[in-house]
Parts: sequence; C-alpha cells; structure tokens
Amino acid sequence: MPSIFGKDSEAKLPDLCMGRVMTVNGDIRPSKMGMTLPHEYLVRDFDGIHEGIAIRYDMEKAFNLLLPYLLALKRAGCDTLVECTPVYIGRNVRFLQRLSKASGLNILTNTGCSGMDKNRYLPEYVRTGTVEDIAFRWIRESWYGIGDTGIRPGFIQIGIEGTGLSAPHGKLFQAAGKAHLRTGLPIMVHAPDPISVLEGLSLLRKEGVDASALIWAHTAESDAADLLEVTRLGAWVCMDNVKTAGIAESVKTLYRLKKADMLDHVLISQAHYWTVDESRGLKKMGEDRMYLTIFNKLIPRLEKANFSRSDICRLTEKNPQKAFEISVRKGKTRKKYLLF
Repeated sequence: MPSIFGKDSEAKLPDLCMGRVMTVNGDIRPSKMGMTLPHEYLVRDFDGIHEGIAIRYDMEKAFNLLLPYLLALKRAGCDTLVECTPVYIGRNVRFLQRLSKASGLNILTNTGCSGMDKNRYLPEYVRTGTVEDIAFRWIRESWYGIGDTGIRPGFIQIGIEGTGLSAPHGKLFQAAGKAHLRTGLPIMVHAPDPISVLEGLSLLRKEGVDASALIWAHTAESDAADLLEVTRLGAWVCMDNVKTAGIAESVKTLYRLKKADMLDHVLISQAHYWTVDESRGLKKMGEDRMYLTIFNKLIPRLEKANFSRSDICRLTEKNPQKAFEISVRKGKTRKKYLLF
C-alpha cells in the first residue's frame, strides 16, 4: 500500500488548498468563481476506451472553433465553466488550460471515472482493482496533477447508469468517498435516477462522508419531488439540461424548490458539448447559441416569475462557490475516520 496511507500520512500531505477552488490554472478564492456554469463540456469523444486517452481531433482547429463561443460566454457575464468530460471520453486538460487563458474563463477539470454506456469507459483498474487502489489513483491526480501536466482537478466525477447500483458502480462511490476524505474535492455523480443516488449516499455515509460532498448531475429525467428528496439529505442537485424548449418546465421546477426553501442546494447548467464525429471533426450538441441559454432565456424568465436578484445570485454564484470549495466534509455518523 502506498506510504500516504501509513500512520504518518498526515505529515506527507501536499498543499490541498483547503478553502479554495482548483482550476486548470491553479487555485483561486471561491469568490473569484463569479457567475458559474457547473456542468458543461467542451469536446467529448465516445469512441470507447480501446482508444485509450488519445486525442483524435485537430486541436488547433478545435481551439479556433471553440474560442469564439467561450469569449461570447465571457461577454455574457460568465466567469467560470466546470468542464465535466471524463478520462477515456476525451478529457484534454492542456487544451482546457489553453482555452481558459485565451478566453479569461476559469475552467475546472476532474478526476474519476465514468461507468456510463454499460461500463464501456471503465478502465481495467476499476474492474479488477480494490476500492483503495482506485481511490489512490484519483488522490494522486488531485495531489500532483494529471499525468505530467501539473494540472490538478477541481472535483471528482463518477458516472453510473440504471436503477440501483451495480457492483462496479458501488466501487466508484466508495472510491470517491475515500478520495474525498484525502483531498477535500467535491464529488459529482452523473446518474439518471434518484434511487442510485440514494444508495450512493448510503455508501458515502459508511465511508464517513457527509451528503454535502455530493453533487447529483444528469437530473433531466427526474422531477421536482426526486430533487427535493436528495436535497433534503444535504446533497446538491444540478439541473443541467436547461434548454429553450423546456424553459417553462425549468422555471416550474425551480419554483417548487424555492417554495420548499431548497434553493440553497441547487445548481443550474446546460450540458452543452461538441462531439467527435466519424470524420474526426467536431459536431455541435447543443443549441445554436452554445452555452448561453441560461443567460438569454432562463434568467429573464426567472425574473418575470418573481425570483429575486438574490435568488438568481444564489443559483449562479453563491451555490457553485460552496459546492466546489475544497473542504473535507466528514459525516456525523462516525466519530473517527480510519484510513482505509
């Protein structure tokens, strides 16, 4: 077992930047996040894990294509974009760093693994390794950077599918819990239904992790009642499928959450992205004005629905600052956390 798990491991910890937020350009104060989109993508590649982590598209062309969209987003008032592309589905952290510097946007990247699409993107170390081995890989990226880039992730991301947790997906939750307690990074789970999220929260509690460490994303198939059930346990929910055609429904759901006094646990985003097509070019998977639906459509509708400036600030600024702040969130059910 690596030495970081020994009795003297506390003395070996690198700078964990507690109380900060980790971007691809280093840590910042949470207040510097400003207006934030907490669940977006730039380029995703669904070709599968057999391609490893190879980048199949022309990065120079991709840079020239994407930069104008990010500059427009910056002009619209956005300050931070949380980029959720996982490893083996196109994570490209040097590319993100270049776009961040050119656009002026803070960009966060992730560590972790996705079990989506029938575990197509799960590496062998997740399939056959122990929970501790999985966690150690994510901890190492969090402490020392991804590969040889020196770029550190700002959150742990796992992806699951189906109703109820399979054994591999349970391992992802357990490993994320162990990694959180050693890094303070928040955990984002992509899950289609609340049952799996509730089971995952139970596993996190057993690891000694509080529900407030978890952000539930991909909630498009869930209604307000599902979101309320999870927020009442203390976790975050991210309404990340905001689209022009569904603005009225988004406002209705947010109104129910506001009425239940649960806006403090809600994030909003759009989950727009570009994907690599068969010719290895990039195809837009979002609306015509990529990344701008919340600014151009949702916020004006919320204002008409009597959401206050404070409510909107909470959803777009205050809540992301709290959700992505690096902080070890220990559960209250265990008196002492034992290292693995």
